[in-house]
Amino acid sequence: MTQPVLPPLSPAPATSTSFIDVTAKLSLLLGVLSVLWSVFQLLLAALLRRFDLSAWMQQQEIPFPAALHWAAQHALSLSFLLLGTSLAFVAVSWGLLRRREWGRTGFIVFLVLVALANFAFLPLIQELFNGLYTIVPAEFLDSPQLRFSQWSALLTAGISAVAFAILHGWLVVKLRRPEIRRQFH
Repeated sequence: MTQPVLPPLSPAPATSTSFIDVTAKLSLLLGVLSVLWSVFQLLLAALLRRFDLSAWMQQQEIPFPAALHWAAQHALSLSFLLLGTSLAFVAVSWGLLRRREWGRTGFIVFLVLVALANFAFLPLIQELFNGLYTIVPAEFLDSPQLRFSQWSALLTAGISAVAFAILHGWLVVKLRRPEIRRQFH
């Protein structure tokens, strides 16, 4: 008895092609979610603009940290900045999916900037705790829980920054390989 002849398998997509597709689609999803979050944050900042948080905290005799005061004063501008950045990331991710050279280059720039920003924001964690120390009652200032929270936040953020730097570095190296670059125009 002869065995039936099976139809030829369709060729599997090249790994570099599927790498770009998966990376671009995940980035598009994250970018769209970031745009939605930015719009929500923008609406919230516009609504809260009528509410003077620093005056309310002073009325309640709660110290208002300088960094929080600055963020509250610039909430609308920061929200617009986040929305613009999110829209730019969506555009770059779309360009990456469409195999445009500007999309690949822009995506690499975003990867590097985000990796650097993760390290740049580490000192802000300490500032957050310094501001928290002005709000927290004195009996809690030397509590082991507060100190543990501070160190675990710094350690977690530091490990995350290193992990994302490694991941982003790997993506940058991969996106600069000749077999990947040949697919872009």
